[in-house]
Amino acid sequence: MSACYSKIMIAGVVLLICLGAVLPLPADSGDPTRRLIGQVDTDSIRYELYVIEDSNGISQEYVAELFTPVCHTNKCYPVYINLFWDLLGNFDRFEMPEGEILTKLDHVPFDDKDYQKLQGILSNERSILGNYSITDLVVSTETVDSNNGVDAVTGATSKTIQSEVISGAVYSCYTLWHLAHGPLTEETKAHTVANHTEQTLVRFLQSDHYPYQYWALERIQAQGKENEPPFVAALLELLRGKNIFLASHLIEALPETVFASEARQRWLWETYLQSPYRMQMDILDRLHSLPLHSPLVTQLLKQLEASNPAQQQAILSVLEKQAALSKEQQGLAVSYLQQGKWEEPLLRLLANQSNPGAVTRKTLKKYTVTNQKITKP
Repeated sequence: MSACYSKIMIAGVVLLICLGAVLPLPADSGDPTRRLIGQVDTDSIRYELYVIEDSNGISQEYVAELFTPVCHTNKCYPVYINLFWDLLGNFDRFEMPEGEILTKLDHVPFDDKDYQKLQGILSNERSILGNYSITDLVVSTETVDSNNGVDAVTGATSKTIQSEVISGAVYSCYTLWHLAHGPLTEETKAHTVANHTEQTLVRFLQSDHYPYQYWALERIQAQGKENEPPFVAALLELLRGKNIFLASHLIEALPETVFASEARQRWLWETYLQSPYRMQMDILDRLHSLPLHSPLVTQLLKQLEASNPAQQQAILSVLEKQAALSKEQQGLAVSYLQQGKWEEPLLRLLANQSNPGAVTRKTLKKYTVTNQKITKP
């Protein structure tokens, strides 16, 4: 088994060394085409690797058309299967060529449940199959009752790998998993890393494939280009996207310069109003570290009455850092005080003003004399 597997791995590496540039996931445009990248033939193994492109010649994914032996001790059986990866080398799916099937011991064909389970096995990049050699997983088929139709598993590991393999097809699961997650994976990603462009990164951000989005974001951050065209528009769009986890990460990770302008802060507030609760709290937390323009401060003051207690606390925490409220903004804060609302944080806010208005000074004097709530710094 080890000799067969070594040939498989070596052939894959040789083929991918010859691979050309990998381009990004594009918007869907026209019927895809398959372009042969290369072919490697040996005495027992044949690899054909294709890039699948849209009608504009932009790469979408890779497929390897594989002929590989699955070896049971001293016997090898041919398997024909097509494996697909995304442009970062993440295994996506398998397909059977027309007329080909997979079988278990005694040539029992896979049924629909077996194929579904195989997809799950191959999709698990952290499978324990990566931690074992094939000799750890099976005993010689010569010692197995040939009528039971089950690939034997050693007693030491049978319970461990039961959910990671298909009964009667341990060799097939092991061989195909190592093909799906071996050198082909690493070499494919290496070509993407070596050949990506700004256009690649934008397309990755605009895709719905989160590994692409995170990968592109990391490279944009490494260059410090988050606030530069063409990236900033795509990044901001993700803040309003469906992936709340990515949006939450972005609101924290994007630099202050992205939200420095009055127009961008207006956009951020509009995003707040249409966001789910968790994202709203993340935005309020982000405002702590931003110098705020006056219109956004007004919006925060007005939003207090429409907010729940947790949001009110977060908004007030942001407002307390604002030392240059306009007279109108100070008046709104005083009006809340007169209604008996948020007394302590609003008093701290008013006491922190660099240019307090007459109403603010009168209010602070009243509270200082009667309640000893604060002392002006």
